[in-house]
Amino acid sequence: MTTLGSEKNGTSTDDITLSSRGMRALVPSLPYFTSYFKALVDPCDVEKNPEGRIALCMAENKLVQDELSTRLQQTSVASTAFSGLDNYCYNSMNGMFHVREAIAGFLTRKFLQPALGSDDALQADNVVLGSGAAGLLNWMFFSLCEEGEGCLIPAPYYAAFESDMGIVAQCVPVPVQLSNPSDGPTTDELELAFSQAAEKNIKIKTLLLTNPTNPMGTIYSPEIIANAIEWARSRKLHTIVDEIYGLSVHDQTSAEFESVTKTLNNQFGNDVHFLWALSKDLGSSGFRFGILYTQNEKLKAAIGNLNSFSCISHPIQAVVAEILSDEEFIDGFLEKSSNLLRSSYSIITEALENMKIPFVPAKAGIFVYCDFSSLLPVQSFEGEARFAALVEEGARIVMTPGKSQRDSKPGMFRICYAWVNQEVLQIAIKRLTFLSTDIRKSGWEGIDDSKTYYKIDAY
Repeated sequence: MTTLGSEKNGTSTDDITLSSRGMRALVPSLPYFTSYFKALVDPCDVEKNPEGRIALCMAENKLVQDELSTRLQQTSVASTAFSGLDNYCYNSMNGMFHVREAIAGFLTRKFLQPALGSDDALQADNVVLGSGAAGLLNWMFFSLCEEGEGCLIPAPYYAAFESDMGIVAQCVPVPVQLSNPSDGPTTDELELAFSQAAEKNIKIKTLLLTNPTNPMGTIYSPEIIANAIEWARSRKLHTIVDEIYGLSVHDQTSAEFESVTKTLNNQFGNDVHFLWALSKDLGSSGFRFGILYTQNEKLKAAIGNLNSFSCISHPIQAVVAEILSDEEFIDGFLEKSSNLLRSSYSIITEALENMKIPFVPAKAGIFVYCDFSSLLPVQSFEGEARFAALVEEGARIVMTPGKSQRDSKPGMFRICYAWVNQEVLQIAIKRLTFLSTDIRKSGWEGIDDSKTYYKIDAY
């Protein structure tokens, strides 16, 4: 009798490995996932586990989840999900039509914002649903690009974009280094990155813009977006505009965010594509609900066929349609979210100022981008990694390192302050303050790697 892993005819089952595609999939979509999962197993709790781990690396808005959960526990939601017999059957893989109608209405009201009385509106036929923004990006790169073709992305950028385009479509991310990342890319900077890619024999096929930005939380002006799209069109590129944080604006004192749907007056043509999802603005990344708006008929058809492998379940589609159509709830929910984000943002930025840690002033999103370079043992990405390890093991805090976001400067970290409640955020601040004070006082020569900055009695 042969057991698993035993040899037969000189061959062990351990020698049967994955394909090259399978091997690519072994790489985590986010390089800090292992550290994040440690925090899930041993989370900090003010009362039950004050010395637990704190994940400030995951861009999720947990501040509003109770509000959404309460709305979803209404009895009408279960009826919406399971009473309609259409929800039990195959349907369009782009999404059930009545759901896409509801979503088109929601996007029109919250993103396009047409003038009162205007007949302009986003059309349900141009809405494509998919299993999260990542799932849709994966299919878009697969459909728009050939293997080995490149995508320009202004840096720093969301770390998982590289797996979204690389694991299946095998596209190449090409960072666009900017003189002023907060303002966004100039056409000269886009052209330089395009030319440098050509010198490496990388053919650029797409431009990916995120507005509001991740990891900085800044907002690109309509002029920056329009100029980038005009440049991309001059190079015959597709432009994907990811507005996944478009409804998480918490700084109302500055110029308001304007969606590309409004900037282009809903005239996308075949080469501009809008992306949004429930994961950030509605604090429900676990729903895996992404929305693509495109006027490219062939792209819609291609993703419709690909979605047979990963479409959203019909009960969830029905529930989301009900929620997004409830204007009173949505407006109140987003206002509360903005207030909570503003409050937590104020807490973390005041603490950073007290620690003398520079940061990029954010206007939107659920994170703040910070410059910890003054605390590095050496000004290099090796120094960044050593500092990150000390923060993780000594303070039991995980932040997103700048290297994973293709920042050119070592020591930049993203802090996702909305992943925890304000009480736990205060604990994280105490730990970071304790650690930073110790580094400045003792220097790295005096740092003991076994020192426990997370010990509550140390403050």
